[in-house]
Formats: sequence, structure tokens, C-alpha cells
Amino acid sequence: MEIVISNAPFNRAAALALRQATFVTERGIPRDVEFDDRDTPERLYVVAYQRPELPVGTLRLEPQSATEMRFGRVCTSQQLRGQGIGRQVLQAGEAWAKKHGFLSGLIDGELTAKSFYERCGYQVIGDPFDEDGAPVVTLKKTF
Repeated sequence: MEIVISNAPFNRAAALALRQATFVTERGIPRDVEFDDRDTPERLYVVAYQRPELPVGTLRLEPQSATEMRFGRVCTSQQLRGQGIGRQVLQAGEAWAKKHGFLSGLIDGELTAKSFYERCGYQVIGDPFDEDGAPVVTLKKTF
């Protein structure tokens, strides 16, 4: 498994393709909702590649302040879920954030993924809310 953290066109394309498959095609989220104004050419994406031509997991790095990083749009290829790829992508994002001076991470996770994030060390910090038609909670982890 290779993990790339960059805004290079190939990495951005891989991240967006995974999100298209996961959130738009599989989950039915409208494409104009899934792909928002935070998907800029400057945005960094963490992408796990099973092979150079096969991206299998991703997340978007979204700095909230000088010390807090949001990990957004976390997803893994449907056929490879449950194999630890999501954890690897999240750990790579956390390591990058720590290295660059961030002290904590935030995730708005769907309730169906809450236990996954809790196993990764995140704690719920608020009540559930609706995001793109799904119930979501905000979780936080101090590095």
C-alpha cells in the first residue's frame, strides 16, 4: 500500500474519483453537494493506492485553525472495506497534521461510522445533526 499526500493532479483526480463512486454513485449524494468549494486545486488529499493505478481510500485535509485539522470526505472503496485502509489513510493524515503543527483532529462522521472513529481514538463532542441527508456527529481527537 502506498499513501500519497499531495495536491498533484493525479492525486486529486484519484480522491475525487473515489468520492464519486462512494458518495455520489453508492450513497446517492448529489454531485453538486459532494464536490464543494473546498475542493480547490490547492487542497491536499490523502490517497491510499493498492497499486499505482488503483486508489482505494482517501480523505481531504481541511485546516480549521493553526492547531486544528478537519479530516473530511473519508472513504474507502466498497469492495475493500473492513481491511484497515480507512485507518491507514486516517493515520497518515494525522501524522501529516502533527508534523505540521496541528494539535487535534475533527471529523464529521456519519453515525454508521461512529464506532470506527471511536476505535481510532476520536470522541463525540456534540449532538447528531443532518448533513447531506445523513445523521452525522462531530468527533475530536487530541494528538
